Amino acid sequence: MRIIDAHVHVLDDYRPIAPFQDTGRSDRLLALMDECGVEKAIMLPVVADFSPDNNRECADLVGRHPDRLAMLADVPMHEPDAAARVLTAREELGAVGTSCYPSTPDLAWMLEPDRAPLWEAYESTGLVCNLQVAPPNYAFLLELAGQHPGISFVMNHLALPGSLDLDDQTYGGLMAGASLPNVFIKASAFYASAVTPWDFRCPRALGFFSRLLEGFGADRILWGTDWPPTSRNLTYRQALEVVRTFAGLDEATLAQVLGGNAARVFEI
Repeated sequence: MRIIDAHVHVLDDYRPIAPFQDTGRSDRLLALMDECGVEKAIMLPVVADFSPDNNRECADLVGRHPDRLAMLADVPMHEPDAAARVLTAREELGAVGTSCYPSTPDLAWMLEPDRAPLWEAYESTGLVCNLQVAPPNYAFLLELAGQHPGISFVMNHLALPGSLDLDDQTYGGLMAGASLPNVFIKASAFYASAVTPWDFRCPRALGFFSRLLEGFGADRILWGTDWPPTSRNLTYRQALEVVRTFAGLDEATLAQVLGGNAARVFEI
């Protein structure tokens, strides 16, 4: 069974988790992967004032460890040159997709006509579009996916359901996307939707995970850790065992969720 961590951040100085900001070193990640039997990890660069070169740093790591690491290019999709960045991300950085944490609370702008070159860039390159999307923006993401069936859209962290009620059968409206085969969701950052994030069993997060698995199917969910932020609450192994041990999945489903889907979606 291939195990691929679909969501990690790698940098030597990850200041949001100070005073443990050096936790995100690549040597530490690779050691943890070895301990847990994780074959490969997909890096999402953190391009910020404290890490302006993290795209290039991650690309260099892919060059040094092509069998262990892959990357998504950080692309600020609201910027005028976003389409150009998508077009060059694979050639310049070796990226298998892009990552964006939108800076605006409303993503309606992604549907505006002047964004057409951006979506054309994804379609022509075949890169995956990985987004941080919260419940208020589910409808915009699903409309995008419907308009662009040739683009694979991946949503982070169980689609950030912290504000939702577990009894909501629609998952805040996201279940409407089950009919869109190009929408995928990461089973990552379980701590973020947990009432007690230190509880490695993550019962509330597992409840959301089960809803997504039932609604979207095992071939649409990708496991990831969100390391190193997750290390403030769970060890790397616990972030894996939440799914491998405590979700009660059969071997075939585990094989899809823990690595098969990431391998297929990102072509790695």
